[in-house]
Amino acid sequence: MDVSPVGAAMAQSQAQIQSGIAVGVLRKSLDIEAQQGAALIKLMDQGAGLGRQVDTLA
Repeated sequence: MDVSPVGAAMAQSQAQIQSGIAVGVLRKSLDIEAQQGAALIKLMDQGAGLGRQVDTLA
């Protein structure tokens, strides 16, 4: 069974599109996780009181 060059090009294009979408979803997921982490640190810092600071660089 021979695969036509057009069919191969379409399959490669589809794979690139799917890969691009997957990367976009992962990037958005990491952005959301970073935002939630920052919010958690802020809450912990506020709850610590007594002038203590949470080390965000650790």
